[in-house]
Amino acid sequence: MTTADVNDAPGAGAGDTDETFVVVVNDEGRHSLWWPGRTVPAGWRVASDPGSRQEVLTLIEERWTGLRTRPRLAQGDPR
Repeated sequence: MTTADVNDAPGAGAGDTDETFVVVVNDEGRHSLWWPGRTVPAGWRVASDPGSRQEVLTLIEERWTGLRTRPRLAQGDPR
């Protein structure tokens, strides 16, 4: 999986190299970037300490090893 496969935080772009982010995870096991201190959307929880965009993307790549969500995994979906 590459960083292009990861759900980036809304509005994240080339100008955010000095910003910090956290990993958020939902109940289906999907991972995304989020801003520390901002209210996390319902159904999501913070799953990392703050870090640079690249640090947080690296954590997501290490932790989210497939694009299948927990419900699909439970159903035996091989995709």
